[in-house]
Amino acid sequence: MTVPVRLEPANHILIRAGGNPIVDTTHGYIVHEGGLPPRYYVPRADVRGALSDGQGGARCPWKGLWKHVDLDLDPGGGRIANAGWTYYDPTPVCEPIRDFIAFYPDKVAIEVT
Repeated sequence: MTVPVRLEPANHILIRAGGNPIVDTTHGYIVHEGGLPPRYYVPRADVRGALSDGQGGARCPWKGLWKHVDLDLDPGGGRIANAGWTYYDPTPVCEPIRDFIAFYPDKVAIEVT
């Protein structure tokens, strides 16, 4: 059986919340999965703001165990509940994105170049 997930290194990912940059990295990945839109994963260390466990999580048969994350913006920028998700126990094909963060595009602005 072919796994319908493919990881591609991203040249540059810029993510903004409320107009302010919260991620500016050249170390992210673009994840392609079946007929879904591409998702953009960034290193946790490149996120400006405090991440904490959000509400919910599950198992993806192709990518592994995931959970939501909340983002507290610095300084005093508020909280985005369930701003994104992270794979804390990924499948072998997704090991490169272990503990990386993917943000929901309806909660932040994502630019990929």
